[in-house]
Amino acid sequence: MKKPSFISAISIIIIAVLLSGCAQKGKTADYNLAELSAKLEKSGAFSDILSPVEADVAAQFYGIEPGDITECSVLCSTGATTEEIGLFKCVSEDAARKVKAAADKRVESQRTAYESYAPKEMPKLDDAIVVQDGVYVFYIVANDASKAREVLKSK
Repeated sequence: MKKPSFISAISIIIIAVLLSGCAQKGKTADYNLAELSAKLEKSGAFSDILSPVEADVAAQFYGIEPGDITECSVLCSTGATTEEIGLFKCVSEDAARKVKAAADKRVESQRTAYESYAPKEMPKLDDAIVVQDGVYVFYIVANDASKAREVLKSK
């Protein structure tokens, strides 16, 4: 009688360990948006001066529901370029999917706005970084997107 209970206990422990390992794989990194934004800005990826934008203004720029984000760090260029950093922490992964879709639309709206005004900006938009990592969404348009990607990888 003791052997089945011992085997059952071992089985439960093995299952618990396996399940906890699976849970860790799906865990999203936790980003400090202000710190990440500063690293991006200092990376040399941008040729224009970037200025911070308030969350409510950023939500309007991107067409985002303010209730979908809990935190953001958005820096925009002077307007002469398309360069921009938009980092968002959302209330859920569903909200993050909506924010990512809005960021994808932002690339297209910027393309429309700048194609005749400043056609030299099109390559930056072609290389725009729009990614979702769990509840986080990153929108980055840089003069040198490879340097911005390196900062994101180093997190």
